Amino acid sequence: MVIFDFDGTIADTLPFSFKNVIKIARILKINNLSEKQIIKEIRTKSYRELMTLGGMKLSWFKLPLIMGIIRKMQEELYGEIETIKIFPGIKKLLKDLKKRGINLMILSSNLEKNVKKFLLVNQIDFFDFIDCGSHILGKAAAIDNLLKKNNFKEEKTVYVGDEIRDIEACKKIKMKIIAVSWGLNKAHILKKYGADFIVSKPSEILKIISS
Repeated sequence: MVIFDFDGTIADTLPFSFKNVIKIARILKINNLSEKQIIKEIRTKSYRELMTLGGMKLSWFKLPLIMGIIRKMQEELYGEIETIKIFPGIKKLLKDLKKRGINLMILSSNLEKNVKKFLLVNQIDFFDFIDCGSHILGKAAAIDNLLKKNNFKEEKTVYVGDEIRDIEACKKIKMKIIAVSWGLNKAHILKKYGADFIVSKPSEILKIISS
């Protein structure tokens, strides 16, 4: 099985996300950083590191507020799905994997209705499983539960994602991860956190899985 992240891996929601992260920063009164600096921070740091962004030492107490804002913004995304682009080469990759009889899944912290609408709009409904909505701060438990529920083995499953938290989750359950460089975190950051493979285009994913 191949498990895909959604945002930043399949769907280019990054412009929408950056716009809204800046809104969150201003709501939380992080005014000592410019918009450019805020975007740089979220592309180079883990979630734990970001919780002290702008000197917010008590930011964990603000977590419920942050989560509420994120959910509201995810609801707003539903009306903009038609404007979100699919990353070049992803559709062909999914078709090729499906032809080889590989089980495909999406594991995302986004809303299920957003993911399903995007798949429908882009005609890429190749997935056997979709698990959404409750993994904003971590995916390890969700991946582990999925494997046990469907009797999949870690050594026969690979995760494809674009974030530090994806790498951290896979390391916890000893699963291989292919990190994509076109998403949130850049290649050197993904390498720093120990991604097993780093790719710059979808066709490289097929080569890795085939080998």
